[in-house]
Amino acid sequence: MKTIIRTTLAATASLALTAGAANAEYPEKPITLVVSFAAGGNADVVARLNAEALSEQLGVPVNVVNKPGGAHIPATMSVVEAPADGYTLFNWSPPSFMVVPLTREVPYNPMEDFIPLFAGISASNALYVRADSPYETFEQFIEGAKENKLTMGVNNLGAPPNLSAVQMANEFGLEFKTIALKTVPATMAGLVGGQVDVAVGQVASIYAYEGEVRPLIILDNNRREFFEKDLPGIRTVGEAFPDKEAGVWVHGGLAVKAGTPDEIVDKLLEASQVLGSDEFKSSLPKSVGYYWVHGPDAVSGLIQEGVDLYSPILDGLGLLHKK
Repeated sequence: MKTIIRTTLAATASLALTAGAANAEYPEKPITLVVSFAAGGNADVVARLNAEALSEQLGVPVNVVNKPGGAHIPATMSVVEAPADGYTLFNWSPPSFMVVPLTREVPYNPMEDFIPLFAGISASNALYVRADSPYETFEQFIEGAKENKLTMGVNNLGAPPNLSAVQMANEFGLEFKTIALKTVPATMAGLVGGQVDVAVGQVASIYAYEGEVRPLIILDNNRREFFEKDLPGIRTVGEAFPDKEAGVWVHGGLAVKAGTPDEIVDKLLEASQVLGSDEFKSSLPKSVGYYWVHGPDAVSGLIQEGVDLYSPILDGLGLLHKK
């Protein structure tokens, strides 16, 4: 019996040493970064910059694989179903971690199936009118919206710009005829072309339509550092109306599958610190907002804030999935 126990203990110790050695050598091969958006958009551009910077830190290629479509579920599940070995990373976003799980049955749990590493790319929304609109201020817009039922352009029902518009309508007692135009660029083009009276788009949307649209207010409670870069002098709802609620933001970052060994998670966290540096931020397109949050606990808290924020708005729209 003693011989069996000694043999078992020796085998266990050997396995532990082998696993520790394997983790210590991580990474030994290319890493895949799964992105649930099509190539070319801001999420993809930032993911590729993340991959390039991580590759330099880790010493192996970090290859971006785009898996758009299917309400982000196929991309998300490809990471859930991959080994928990640190060689498959996920570019998480509000749709994959918040909106989609809140609005339908999904075969994954963002808070249980992933370890979030950081949040970086960020976007808040603003209310825009055409350059020739009679509404010069947000207060004038409120008066006009109460007298006339205006058409409101958003990208998709249930998407953050739509949720911002709904939250604004609820807070200020307004009603709109909402028109979904599929993408934020299409929404802004629809505003310029007269398809809608007003539109909600990201703060950085101004760069592609400068001179054609005007921001009236930033739909956020807080003033974030990139607002002054994108929309200098434009008030937030929180600044102009402290008693009103506004704060449907967009964050995104990278996550790894739950169960990944701590040593590997620590290496990824150490490598990813470069993504919060001023040098990295300066490499981003000017149309990208960036709000750096690092570490699983802090990022999990941020994601939970998003869930708590989105849930009542989606419920008001009749979109919240009742479990």
